[in-house]
This record gives sequence, C-alpha cells and structure tokens, in this order.
Amino acid sequence: MNRPFLAVAFRVWLTEIVISGFNYFVLMGLIYEPLWGELRAHQIGMTIRIGYIVALAWLLQRFYPDHDERDLVHAGILWLASALVFEWAGSLLIQHRPVDEILVGWQVWKGYMWPYVLLAYLLANPLVGLVLRRDRAAG
Repeated sequence: MNRPFLAVAFRVWLTEIVISGFNYFVLMGLIYEPLWGELRAHQIGMTIRIGYIVALAWLLQRFYPDHDERDLVHAGILWLASALVFEWAGSLLIQHRPVDEILVGWQVWKGYMWPYVLLAYLLANPLVGLVLRRDRAAG
C-alpha cells in the first residue's frame, strides 16, 4: 500500500469537500434551487460535482505520479468511504437531519443522483489512471 500517495489522495478529497460545500450551500441552495426547484438544483449540482471529482483525480495523478493501478483503486475506496462517513456522520450528528431526508438523494428512480456521485468517488481515480496510461503509451 502506497501510504504517501493515499495521504495526498485524502488531502485532495478534503479539498473536494470544501468545494462541495460551496457547490451545495451557495450554488445549489442560493442560485439553482430558487431558479429551477430542488430536484433540478440537485441534478445540476451533482453533475458539476462529478465533473470536479474527475478533475481532482486527474490533478492528483498529474502532480503525484508515484502510484500504480492498485493505488488508484485504494484511492477510490478511500474517497468513497470518506464521503459516506462524512455524509452520514455530518448529516446525522451535526445537521441532525432525519434519515428519510438523507435518503432522498439516493432515489435515482425519482431523478436524484447521489449514487452516481458515490460511483464517481470510487471510479474516478482508476478510470483517469487508465486514460492517462493510454495517453502516455500513445505519446
């Protein structure tokens, strides 16, 4: 296990959480939701979030190239686990949100996208690594 790489990956994830706070509280809550409603605001915000998760995975690998494929899988698992702990602990313990309210974002059949964000956490690093490795081999 590449602990130095995972330590950097965790710091990148912490950066993503700060960006996500701005995305959620400012962009989604104050701009998108008043204009287009709660569901559309969620969809726009989560789509943007998936985009910057992938961008941060690219930056991580571009500026910290000392890793292999297994490290990228570990980074994806780390990001996913960290997000789930943060979401549940933060929502339940800090915001005191009821579980029913938290689970709304999991309802993909109603147009919500939280599970796709979780997939982005898990898969962004391995997929970006695959693309970067292919580009290096071609170039």
